[in-house]
Amino acid sequence: MMTIEKRQGEETIANAIALDILNSKFKIPPMPANGAKLISLIRKPIDDIEVDDFVKIIDSDPGLLSMILQLANSIYFKGVNEIYSLRSAIVRVGLQETINTTNLYFFKRMFPKIPEIKGFQPQEYWAFSWACANAARRLGHPNLEMNVNPGELYIAGLLHGIGKLILAIQYPFEFSKCIQTAAKLKLPIHTVELDEFGTTDAHIASKLLGIWHIPSRVCTSIEFYQNPDLAPEKDRHIAALIEFAYAVASMSGIGKNGDGCVSSLESTWIAGQSGLPLSKKEIQETVVKEIQRSLEKKSESITGIAPQKQNTVSEPKNELSQHRQIDNIKNSMSPKLDSTKADSSKTGFFAWIRSLFH
Repeated sequence: MMTIEKRQGEETIANAIALDILNSKFKIPPMPANGAKLISLIRKPIDDIEVDDFVKIIDSDPGLLSMILQLANSIYFKGVNEIYSLRSAIVRVGLQETINTTNLYFFKRMFPKIPEIKGFQPQEYWAFSWACANAARRLGHPNLEMNVNPGELYIAGLLHGIGKLILAIQYPFEFSKCIQTAAKLKLPIHTVELDEFGTTDAHIASKLLGIWHIPSRVCTSIEFYQNPDLAPEKDRHIAALIEFAYAVASMSGIGKNGDGCVSSLESTWIAGQSGLPLSKKEIQETVVKEIQRSLEKKSESITGIAPQKQNTVSEPKNELSQHRQIDNIKNSMSPKLDSTKADSSKTGFFAWIRSLFH
């Protein structure tokens, strides 16, 4: 198939799976009113945010208030005295950091319990998403001349992998196979998802995030971050920055995203360009080191996960060879999988959908 035909096939399958999810017992939790307000705040320049507006949101939510106070009194932010008031916490942590972390806490608690899946733990997943979100926000700084809203980058980085949670809840057996195959073959998880589902978690997420009224630009960046060159031209930079942030987060060793390998900066769309400041090796190295230092300092206090050393970087492989390897490993693993038993109706659903494009 040509690339455009593959993309159309993936989109059709993603739509079908999204519809299957919407019609299932699992319901994507609705976006509470304070969620929309938090997203609205994070998209604003920090100088345009009134502290009182943020305080009003948090005052109505004891759970978020408790989390912010814990953050202010954590190892990284802790001062001489214990803090007990929201305003004091904001002063100590900083308004931008507090708003960013509140969005992490907010989305983290929205999802129901994730089934136990070997190699995929919710705390590790959210730690990686936090790292990706922070890297993405820094990449939106005006000095890099990408002309993308840093707040939108943060939200896109935070939610880029939300489709993994949805697949883990709705299709735990199939998703577990993807996790285990990616680990054994040292492949990116989305490569294995394409073989198992006929589409990727990012594509599925982009179809479902509209339920939360997430800005369309953010949804598009999530849909295309694995292939920014296929994104609409007006949204290519935001998709490319999420791809780059994903690679930075992967290299950081903070959390786990389901991949069986570490992403490579050299394979990103931005690295292949010539007219962008971030495409220059010396600028890349400076920015990435700055991001990594910041993530390392804050990670344990904010996510509860300390960075782990990363030694390997993924190398691109022949696509046909990848699919053959995936088929072989899946066949050998089938009797050994320790996840929830497959639902025959779901297995039939995926087989029918995939048959339309082969």
